[in-house]
This record gives sequence, C-alpha cells and structure tokens, in this order.
Amino acid sequence: MSKVPKTCKAAVLVEYGQPDVIQEVAVPELRPNCIIAKVLLAGICGTDVHQAHGTLDFKPPLPNIQGHETLAEIVELGSGREFDIAGAPLKPGDRIMWAHPFCGECYYCKVHRKRYMCERIGPGYGLAQPDKLWGGFSEYIFIDEVTEIVRVPDSVTDEEALGVGCAFRTVVSGFERLQKLSAIGTADSVVVQGCGPVGLYSTLLASFSGAARVITIGAPAHRLALAREWGATHTINIDEITDHNERAKMVMKLTDGRGAEFCIEAAGIPIAFVQGFDFLRKDSTYLVMGQTSPQTVTFAPNSVMRKQVCLIGSSGADARHFYKALKFIEAHRGKVDFSKIISATYDLEDINTALDNMAKGLDIKGAIDNRSRL
Repeated sequence: MSKVPKTCKAAVLVEYGQPDVIQEVAVPELRPNCIIAKVLLAGICGTDVHQAHGTLDFKPPLPNIQGHETLAEIVELGSGREFDIAGAPLKPGDRIMWAHPFCGECYYCKVHRKRYMCERIGPGYGLAQPDKLWGGFSEYIFIDEVTEIVRVPDSVTDEEALGVGCAFRTVVSGFERLQKLSAIGTADSVVVQGCGPVGLYSTLLASFSGAARVITIGAPAHRLALAREWGATHTINIDEITDHNERAKMVMKLTDGRGAEFCIEAAGIPIAFVQGFDFLRKDSTYLVMGQTSPQTVTFAPNSVMRKQVCLIGSSGADARHFYKALKFIEAHRGKVDFSKIISATYDLEDINTALDNMAKGLDIKGAIDNRSRL
C-alpha cells in the first residue's frame, strides 16, 4: 500500500507581487524512473523573493509552486531508478538533492557537456505549475525521470546540506570556471561583494583556495560575522561605510595601493557590477554570479580593456556541482559550521513571513521546515 497521500499542502504563487497561497494540490502518480519524496527543508533564496515580486529577468507562467533549493527524503522509487549520479544505491528513507531537468539531447547537453546551459529547458523546480509538484514549498515533491539525483551523505546533517540546493552549488560551479581560467594564488587578494549565501560560500572557497586576503563587503553585521568565521580576513560594512569611494579606498589600502587580483560579485544589485571594477588591480579577474535583474546600468567597457580584466559570468550548475559541494561539506564539516547558513526556520503556512524576512535581510537563510509535520 502506498505511503504517499493523494494530495498535499503547497504554497502557490498565484499572482506576481501578491502573497503565496496555501493550497491542497494533487500528488502525481508514480512513473518508472521517477521519485516521490517528502520535503524536509526548503531554503528561501533571494531568487524566490525576486520571483514572487516579479522582478526576475524572466517570468515563469503562473500559478506555480516556488522553492528550488530543497532537501527531501525518498518515499517511493519508480522502477528503474536505482542509483544517484555517482553510483550510490537509492532506497526509501535516503535524503536527496537534485538539479533542474535538462533535455540531454541538445548541443549544450551532448557536445558542450554543460547541461545547465540546456537549450530546451523549461520551467524547472520551483518554477513549474502546481500539477507537476515541482516546488519545495510543499509537503511532497515529484522528481521526474530525467532529473539527476545526488544522495546526501549520512554524516552530513540536514542543515549543513541545505545550502547546496542553490547558493553553494552555484559558487562551486563559478569557482570551477574561475580556477580553470585564472587560479587564485597564495599571495592574492580576493574581494567578495555581498554577504548573502552566495557571498558567504564565495568567501569560504576563496579562503580555502589559499588567498592571502579575503575582503567581504556587505551588510548586515550578523552576516559579516559569519563571513569572518568562514574565512574573511577583512570585512567592510556598507551600512557603516555608505560611500562607495570610501570603500574603494579601504580596499586599495588593504591591497598595497594596487587593488585585488580577484573580485567576486555576489551582491545581486546591478550597480555592484560597475563598482567591482574599482576594487580590481590591473591584470585581474572578475567573477559575476549575483546578477538576476534585467535592470540596466551605465558602464564604460573601457574599464575591462584599461585594467585588462578577465570577466567571467556564471549563472548555473548541474548535478556534479551538487555532488562536489556535498563532498566538500563532508570533508570539512569538522572545521566549518556549515549549519550556520540557516538562521531561521518557518512552518509552511508562514511562507510569506519567511519571504518578507529574506527580502529585508533579516535572515542569512530562512528555511521551510516540514520535519515535524510528516
């Protein structure tokens, strides 16, 4: 007899700019190679806030169930689904994470081998219509036959793993590109713009990459405190140092008057992209990962040429980056408290409070916690 109910509760985005609505939605019938799982934790991402407000650079069809960074426990496995991407056996009770479903047939999937650039990808998890049950802001979630799965190691806690669902896998993917083009050296300085989850994980990996200085710029103070715990040698609070030119002078002083070898944009504010060039020395590298808004800014392309900046954009990840991020946590969890990425948990019915608190910067990362209800 199936352990899965016919329906479950989910938070549905019905209209952009309006609160999510708790609705009862149908749980799809299990198909071969598919999975039905119960949602344990679902992270509140800044992208969820922009999506709810209708300010993303794309607008998925409404209604949809939000929530794209999800940790879930397998309840039922469809026939044929036996292993995760690394060959680990799957069984009911295992905790899993997953990438968006890619077609596997287009140029970027088959030839370029970067599936997150898939030409045929439609609205994925956290963006799809309620009948697919593809959102983490729900009690259960349905994982289709082409979605690649990663089993969460037993030694990694729920709280440690959750950030892999979006921010950490994004940073792992970005750093993969960065290190191939221009590896961070032992005497280098790295400026990280922003101290939300993407900025915090960027601070962490920059520190582990051997940089001599990691300068994290952002606010509020409690996020900067975690940045220092995760490896920032210096922090600049933009609530206290409100003038960008003063912040640039501080960076110059910390980098022997030349500027940093690397800057990582994780702020998500369009003007931050322009400001990042003021932190860089000549012959430097700029990794941009935070820009999701279609808003334009005035920018002089000469800045790229004059400073001979290697400019890298990175906006996606696939299942191997989830795997690498989880392995990193498994290896270093004794040295770093990864669970601190979650600063508050909420019931599913409190989704709009959670989104609002994330928009206000009150939480490092809030999470919908279903573990006591299922």
